[in-house]
Amino acid sequence: MEQVATSGGDRVLVLALGDLHIPHRAADLPPKFKSMLVLGMIQHVFCTGNLCIKEVQDYLKILCPDLHITRGEYDEDTRYPETKTLTIRQFKLGLCHAMAIRQRSCSLFLKLLKDARRIYSFMHL
Repeated sequence: MEQVATSGGDRVLVLALGDLHIPHRAADLPPKFKSMLVLGMIQHVFCTGNLCIKEVQDYLKILCPDLHITRGEYDEDTRYPETKTLTIRQFKLGLCHAMAIRQRSCSLFLKLLKDARRIYSFMHL
């Protein structure tokens, strides 16, 4: 989870995650991680794909209604976009799954790139 400081001093808590592969590679989120997810505490959720099933999306939507998802190669819901650009306060953000980067270039102001082992986040504070 990442806290973004804004010019007004307000803090915004953002949860960025991807490649959950539930239930194909994991039965659920790790219990220790799940215990840190407090209802009403997170203002935005960014998911870079591979939620795989709707139940995971529903759980994240309960945690935070402002849910932004891009499609991974194993997602059942094909309505997720491959890339997504959004603005939160003064930040312009771009989301995409790593497969979208490999297939074509994304020119986005902020990129959250996810591969199977690491999350990279680039943020202007």
